[in-house]
Amino acid sequence: VSACGNGARCVAYFLSKNLNIKEIKLKTNNRLLSAKIVGDFDVELAMGKPLFNFEEIPLSKTVDPSNVTLNINNKIFKEGFCVNVGNPHIIFFVKNCFAYDLKVIGPKIENHELFPEKINVTFAEVINKKNIKVNVWERGAGLTKACGTAACASAIAGLKNKLVHNKVSIKFNEGILKINISEND
Repeated sequence: VSACGNGARCVAYFLSKNLNIKEIKLKTNNRLLSAKIVGDFDVELAMGKPLFNFEEIPLSKTVDPSNVTLNINNKIFKEGFCVNVGNPHIIFFVKNCFAYDLKVIGPKIENHELFPEKINVTFAEVINKKNIKVNVWERGAGLTKACGTAACASAIAGLKNKLVHNKVSIKFNEGILKINISEND
């Protein structure tokens, strides 16, 4: 399967408890994830390098992945940032991430012809250079309370757009994921 950030953290935690080890490597269909148990219930996960090339995301045609415009229900969504962090994502930075009805537009963006493998959809609201609030439609799952790869994708998109620092907290309605982007990403 493709990468699942929160799922990988759960599997690593389970394996660490059953095997009494603190570091675990998990293989997905397209990358190797390194997990480390750093607290009683805390798992640090190295997701690997994000992919920015339109063919690697993948997108069905040659477009600038950092500036995608979509027409959904006769409404134009501009400046979408596409990236693959183990699976494909599009992030739209907006003033209020919960002003958009993802139950309606999420599946339309997920299944848009530009995305041959479908795509995860995030509407992200930058609070400040260290915090982003997100609203996520997960491909194949729908509206979700948390998505580890969406957190990573939002952080890297925010950093590439100079909206946030390399250490940023991604705030979901029911929790926070802390993302640290290394200089090599």
